[in-house]
Formats: sequence, structure tokens, C-alpha cells
Amino acid sequence: MWNRIAVALFAALLGTASAGAAQPNAGKDKQPMPDDTMWRVFEGKLPASASALRFNIEACLALCEKRTEPASREEWETRREAVATELRTALGLSPWPERTPLNARVTGHAERNSYTIENVVFESRPGFYVTANVYAPKGGPERKPAVIVVPGHSIADGKNYPLYRAGQLALVAHGFLVLSYDPIGQGERRLPGYSHAVGYPALLVGWTNEGFITWDTIRSVDYLVSRPDVDPQRLGLTGNSGGGENTFYTMPLEPRIAAGAACCFVCSYRAWVKDGGDHCICNHMPGILRQMEQFEIIGLNAPRPFLAANGAQDGIFPIAGARRTIERASRLYAFADATDRVRLFEAELPHGWAQPLREAACGWLARWLLGKGDGSPLPEPKVEPDRPDCPDLFCLKGGRLPEGARSYVDLVRAEAERLTAGYARVPNEPALYAAWAKALRAKLWETIGGPPAPPPPAARELGKFEWQGHQVERLALATEVAPPLEIPALLIHPRQVVGIAPAAIFLDDGGKAAARVSPVVRGLLDAGHAVLALEPRALGEGRVNLNHGASDAVLVGRPLLAQQAWDVLCAARYLKARGTERVAVVARGAVGLIAALAGALSDDLGAGVVEGAMGGLALAIADPLPLPQWAYASNALKVADVPQWLALWAPRPLLWADTVGSARRPLSAEEAAKHLAPAAEGYRAANAEAHFAVEAGVASPDAVLRILNAQSRAK
Repeated sequence: MWNRIAVALFAALLGTASAGAAQPNAGKDKQPMPDDTMWRVFEGKLPASASALRFNIEACLALCEKRTEPASREEWETRREAVATELRTALGLSPWPERTPLNARVTGHAERNSYTIENVVFESRPGFYVTANVYAPKGGPERKPAVIVVPGHSIADGKNYPLYRAGQLALVAHGFLVLSYDPIGQGERRLPGYSHAVGYPALLVGWTNEGFITWDTIRSVDYLVSRPDVDPQRLGLTGNSGGGENTFYTMPLEPRIAAGAACCFVCSYRAWVKDGGDHCICNHMPGILRQMEQFEIIGLNAPRPFLAANGAQDGIFPIAGARRTIERASRLYAFADATDRVRLFEAELPHGWAQPLREAACGWLARWLLGKGDGSPLPEPKVEPDRPDCPDLFCLKGGRLPEGARSYVDLVRAEAERLTAGYARVPNEPALYAAWAKALRAKLWETIGGPPAPPPPAARELGKFEWQGHQVERLALATEVAPPLEIPALLIHPRQVVGIAPAAIFLDDGGKAAARVSPVVRGLLDAGHAVLALEPRALGEGRVNLNHGASDAVLVGRPLLAQQAWDVLCAARYLKARGTERVAVVARGAVGLIAALAGALSDDLGAGVVEGAMGGLALAIADPLPLPQWAYASNALKVADVPQWLALWAPRPLLWADTVGSARRPLSAEEAAKHLAPAAEGYRAANAEAHFAVEAGVASPDAVLRILNAQSRAK
């Protein structure tokens, strides 16, 4: 029997969960089949205790609470260097990308009464083209101050979105030369292989959407300083929403930016995560909450002038967070005797670059780059922006990129190939293999945030029912302590088994109810095995908005895939606490990756069968995404891919069947064996070659039983 004291302890921990914690939208779940209700663990709405979204939000908030202000100038100077280094790492810009030739060229030119428009294309990375418009005011000094205006999430129009063009032309009217470009996936760069969703596979190699956009802005600076009509000492940066985000992250890393104005973005991470809702993956950097809060990032700019301009009714970036952050950042500016150079402007507005916010940005930049005014908003001249589809605003004539252009997906794939080609080969001698496996397992744990504090091996029993003569327990299984979390599971007992049965954890893309129609589950039960049908966090009954859940997990520094693998390990420990000595895992579909990682991280699983899973994370770099967001674990490919994970299973019996390749194409047995060769090498080194099998097609019940029954011989 499981430990009742441990259950009581876990229940007490659950009582500390915030009553107002965010809840998943249960209405998004598929409609239940006629007897699905019987296969649910929780009645009605998912409880907060089982919400992966609530768990990750609370984990984020706990990290934010640790970011205290430095007590002295000396303490800040020491911390400042560390924050700058960690910011580059989180963005995926450490080491810096190579500053390759821009190969800039003007593809079009147009005249207006008071300014000219140049359509410019340059390469921020080799073959990676940026489309930009440069607006130069007529007259004035030969070398003009310049401002980069980065658009927010105007997917269709990008730099040509009317509100953003209004801000661009207002700056031109005040005497600035203005460059605005299309961020990845927007405007003229809204092309296959460039979408913001590619930010998920980019995480695999340690890159981020915002890191790419930041580098595009830094290369825009490189382009501007190459122009004879630009004063390189007077460069500014502004933008709204995603453009405000880019201003926020680029300015601390680009010292040539003399002044910045970030609109509709600055908040605190704490308020943004707690109250701001779901966000694009552009906003999420791996583990950044472990290293900094927003006030520290702004503090990196001191003494350079920085303005945050926010709408007091902005529900995406709550104004209370912006107020708190600027208050705290001003104390860091005080260390540089520059408190007049950081300011918050707010207007009674919702999210969006409305005229008052544009005027605030113009006034701030005019104060510090033109010596005009006191930094207060400047009235916006009346301008008549061109329509977004005006031909004069397009850089790519015919909408085509130059020959040899490389997409965002192309660059991420190339980096994945570079990383995987550099993996150390699995040693072929037992002692060397054991040392290699120990080191790789430790590195895997480090990469995914380390093992959390294990909860007591406990579950709350929420009822029983009978199914085809089998007794089934409804369980809420404890998997986390701080914050607490439980996940739904069904423990199906074999008929007419006296004593403790061997057990298999069953994972399926169709959820735990898929056990009803699984011939493998039927075969296991008939052979006297218990089956724990499990839904790791964020899946099945516990399903949440996957973008929201996965992206918040990125901030915590524990990717959702790693959290789900932890759930499986907790389930194995729970079964062992009930007296089961042999615990295996049987997984079908994408969830097979969860099983594969769990077995790579721990020996708590004695055997495994995975069917229909992708043979590597590097195969999942595509647009649109071939895997759900939870599968893209930050920095995973810096350490190992699935073939190396499987090598860590040796000598435990493992069957890998029906392997899925790139473009979700099934691989033949020969193709799969070639791809998974590192796993076979691990088993050979462990003198357990017979315990690893790769098969095409589905795994038969007999094949599954052979693998599971081999556990005792693998010890």
C-alpha cells in the first residue's frame, strides 16, 4: 500500500496553491466519446492542483521573487556584467554570430514632398535577407540622426502597417532619417520557413526568435553607420509591442544606440506572466527568469536615455508591472547619476501604438538626439501615409527573395547539423561507455534545469470502476512539491492475479482512454501485467493551451518535455513504492519522446517500447511544426538527440518501432537502424546488444511482452 502519511503531506501542499491561479480552458478539449467520462479522473473542471499552466506560472513567480535590487553601486557593477552575459546567452547570441558582409543594395527609390524612400535589402547572416525601407528627410544637415523603428506583430503588413508608418513619418518630419524593416515572418518576410512558430525548433539549438530579431537590428545599425548621410553618434531605437520588445532587448547589447523608446512592452516578468496571458514564443527566452528581472535589463543601459511608453489599459503588459520596473530601474540609473535619463510615460490607452505613445517616443528621442525639447511628447505632424500595398514600399520586386536565399528553418537546420555532427561517438568498451553515459546523463539533467525535489511516492485515490473484468483505480499522482502538482492516471489491474504484478506505464497520443482499444494493453493484462495509463502534465485531461504552457516552461528553464519525462519517472517510483519491482513504459506516438527522455535520465524504468515516435528532434525542424510545442526542449540538441538518449537506456530492454522521420515520413527498418546507430553502439558497449531492437511497423503484443519479460534478465 502506498504511504498514507505521504498522501496527507501532498494534500497539505496542494492547499497552499493560489486560489486565483490561472486555469486551462477545458472547453478546448475534444468532445468525449460515450464512455470517456468513466475514463476521466477528475470530475468537471480540471482542478488547479492538476494544471500545468498554474504550475509553471507559480514556478515563474517564485523565480521572479528572488530578483532583489543591489544594495550598492559596487554590487550592481559586479552583477551588471553577469546579467549582460546571461542576457546574450538567453537570446541565443553567445557567442555572437559572425559579422558577415551585408551585401546591401537599393532595389527601389521613390520621392515624396519632404522625404525620399529607399527600398533596401541586406543580409544579416549569409543568405538571410532583411527587407527594409529608409526614409530620408530632404534638406537639413548632411549627416542626420537616425532611428530604427522595429514593427510589432503586424504579420501581414510588417514595416508597412499604417500605425507603424505613422510613427516612422512623424520621426522623419522631426528631422530623423528612419530605417524600418520586416522582422522574421512579417511583411515581405512572411514566407514559408520564416514563421514565428519556428521559434520552437530554434530553441532546440539554443536560438530564439527575439535573438534573431535583435541581430537583425544590430546589423541594421551596421548598415546605417555605413551611410554617408547618417551621424553614427546619434542613433535611436524605438518600436511598439514586439518592436518595443526588440528595443528593450537590443539596446543593452548594442552600445551604438544612444537613446531608446520601448512602447507597449516594458512590464515586470512577474506581472507579465501572472496577469498578461498567452504570448508569442518571441517573448520567451530559456531560463531567463533564473537570471534577471526586467529592471536589471533596463539598468544595463545606464546612463543612456531609455523611455518606456505604456497604455494604462494594456491587458497584455499590465501597467503596474511597468511602474514597478521603471521605479526599480531608476535606482540603478542613480548609481550612474542619471535618474533623469529613465522615464515611464503612460496614457489611458489599451495595447497599440496610438498617437500619444508615438508622440512620447518622438519627444524622448528628439530630446536626446536632436537637443530639442525636454523629453515630453512632441505633437505629431499631419501626414498622409501611403497604403500598405503601395508598390513604393516593397523591396522584393515580384515578392521573391534573391537566388540562394536561406530561410529561418534553413539556418536552424544547419545549426542542428553542426551540433549533431559534433557529438562524441559512443565508446565501444564497457568501462568507457559507463563513464560516457554517466557524464551525458548529468549533462542532460543540467540542460533541462536539473532534477526537481521529488515528491513522496503518493497518489490520491478518486474512485474505482470495473472494465471488462479488470479493476481500475482513478489516481491523482503527485509529481511536484514546490509548486505542487498532480496528474491523472488510471491503474488497471490484471484479472485473477494474486500478489503484486509487474507493471507498464502506458502513454498514448490519444490519452489514457486509448488503453480501451489498445491490443498491446489487452495483451499485457492477459499476461498478468498491471497497466498505469498516464497523462503527463498539459496533456489529456490536463490539457492546457500548449503555446501558453510550453512557453512559460521555457522561462522557468525546465522545458515542458522534461517536466513530462519527470512525470513518468514519478509514476515509476510510485508503482515501486506499491511493491512493483519491474516497471516498464509503453508509448505510442509523439509521447514516445517523453518515454525516451525519461529512460535516458533515470534507470527507474526497467524496459521500454516506443512506437510511432520521431527518431530525432533534429528531424522536427520544419515550418509548419511536425510536433506539438511541448516536444521542443530548449538547448536539447546542444547535448544529445534521441539516438544518444536511447544509448543511455543500455542494458535495459528497449524496442523502437515504426520510426517517424522528417516530414513525418515512416522510416524503413534499415533507415531507422542507420539513424539510431548510436543507440545500438551503446548496447554493444554494454554487452546487451540483444536487448535493443528496431522494427518497422507497429509493435505486436507478443513483441512488447518479449521486451518487458526480458527485464529480469537485463539486471
